[in-house]
Amino acid sequence: MSEYQYYEWQTLERPLTADEQKAVNGLSSHIDVTSSQAIVTYEWSNFKHDPIQVLAEYFDAFLYLANWGTRRLAFRFPKGLVDEAALTPYIDEYHLTFKEVGKVQILEFEMDEEKGFEEWMDTRGVLSTLSRLRDDILQGDFRTLYLAWLKAMSMESEGSEEDEDDPESLSGDPEPPLPAGLKQLTPALKELIDFFEIDNHLVAAAVQRSPDLSPALDSDYAHLISRLSRPECDGFLLKFANNEPGAAVALRKKLLTFKKVEPAAPNQPLTFGELLKAAGELEVAEKRRQAEKRRKAHVAEMQNLAKRETQSWQEIETLLRGRTTKAYNEATALLVKLQQLAEFRETQVLFRQQIHSLAERFKSRTSLIARWKAKGWV
Repeated sequence: MSEYQYYEWQTLERPLTADEQKAVNGLSSHIDVTSSQAIVTYEWSNFKHDPIQVLAEYFDAFLYLANWGTRRLAFRFPKGLVDEAALTPYIDEYHLTFKEVGKVQILEFEMDEEKGFEEWMDTRGVLSTLSRLRDDILQGDFRTLYLAWLKAMSMESEGSEEDEDDPESLSGDPEPPLPAGLKQLTPALKELIDFFEIDNHLVAAAVQRSPDLSPALDSDYAHLISRLSRPECDGFLLKFANNEPGAAVALRKKLLTFKKVEPAAPNQPLTFGELLKAAGELEVAEKRRQAEKRRKAHVAEMQNLAKRETQSWQEIETLLRGRTTKAYNEATALLVKLQQLAEFRETQVLFRQQIHSLAERFKSRTSLIARWKAKGWV
């Protein structure tokens, strides 16, 4: 298979009508369409339409994956529901874009990895999880955009030799506003990190300074609704009755304007270079922790093996009498462990003496001796 492309769209606020399903079904000869989803895959061809136009006309969320390394995620919003000015610090022209398409607005994340994928990603259920991020963004939760900014900056800096004193250097770019809640990643945000392969150490560098999320406001909605005027209530009821996209979000946003929220103390923005440095330090510390964990596990394994060393040598002799490939493999694997024990206790001379004795006794077993020669034992 020379290439593979996966397209998926989903509706989130209303099902497709029968006519819309028919129209979407006509976009490709092998597209699978339901009232809430459309999926099409290609191995030797391409989708003949602009998938963002399809999103704008029929759906609310879109995901694309190609095995040469391109990943795309996009959301459709009713015009005016997203605070465009608040999005601006996270946007760039290559990876994160926000634009009007007809009567709606589209936020798109696109990442192109030149290396492609070493292992193909299972896309089943991915968009269903990622689609929850759309509501987060509508509510003013920009953790999604900050994480995407980290990925975009890391991609732009890969393979470049930058001078931090150069005013054009990416290392000197300040981070956008640091959102609250990076210590409290939802399943959708974790899926985003996996889907775009965002460096976990970069995320950890940001997490250290991210304030906690404000308490959930669900229990306050009843009180807040009482503050709506009669005309406002009627207006929102009409939106719901007409099944207007974004009606629920618009209502919640209005209610939250009544909620007094103490602003979090602003963080001093870090440059991307400072974030990279912090991520590097975290990576070094993690490698040290893992190395120490492996060392302790090895010590424990060797101490346990030392208690049954005599039994292990006897087990090897029993196996060698079996004259089977399986027995030779098991005996050789056990000898590898005993060699590690000898290195751990610095008794390599004794190990060589014992294995030479075995080799002499079983020298007619050519298959066995070939294994031991490959290990450098004889």
